[in-house]
Amino acid sequence: MVFPTIRRMHERLQPIDQLTIDWRAVGRGAESELAIRVLSAHEPLIDATKSRDLHDLVGKLRLAIGDDRALWAPAVVQAMLRSASVHPLIPRSILQAILPGLVTVARRLSWGSGGEWVDGGAFFSDLITTTWEVIIEWSGQDRPYALLDLLSAIRCRMRRQIVGGRMTKERPSTPDVEQRATSSSWTGLTDLDVLARAIQEFSGTELDPTDAAVLYGHRVLGFSMTELARMTGRSKRFLSDRRRRAEEFLCA
Repeated sequence: MVFPTIRRMHERLQPIDQLTIDWRAVGRGAESELAIRVLSAHEPLIDATKSRDLHDLVGKLRLAIGDDRALWAPAVVQAMLRSASVHPLIPRSILQAILPGLVTVARRLSWGSGGEWVDGGAFFSDLITTTWEVIIEWSGQDRPYALLDLLSAIRCRMRRQIVGGRMTKERPSTPDVEQRATSSSWTGLTDLDVLARAIQEFSGTELDPTDAAVLYGHRVLGFSMTELARMTGRSKRFLSDRRRRAEEFLCA
């Protein structure tokens, strides 16, 4: 007999396990070695990592993201997204590098609870599909906060699906910002974009984008300061100062 909690955990982990198995096959080998050479030729930051192949690069990123001594990691993700078009394996490597962040997004969204998915595994499969769509859509863009932006956009799109599914079953009384977030005119926006529009429309003020990102990631998306530090590569003290400054700005 399989206990319900263990069964639910297994259902959630199946897509993750499949990604890991697939990555072991494609992340190593001649094609992956070619991809890292091409990427390194375009991006000095990648070359500086001295990675043998994309599997090696992703492994280094997974260990470095969130380490205050490895501020290079978020910049490398930025470089990978900026030059994602130089080889078809690079978008896949970005997905694999941010996989721990995707698990955090899934957890914050209660694995799709309240939506139309049959289980957490089905939700995470859709989350992976959405992640791939965002990476391909943003390929070539130079985003200083690429890692946080990616996770924010993915979470925003998945949350809209959850809210949209609920609204087909009932008509709840939701905050105006949440209603706007599910409207067609706001689709394609990241959570930070939604926040920026809300601030502009409701308070008529301007807030530093970095401060807004930290405040929104912590207060609205529910990320801890440790998680934000891991995603951005900045220290918790730096992020706490930014959050406090944003709060003071909005309360002034």
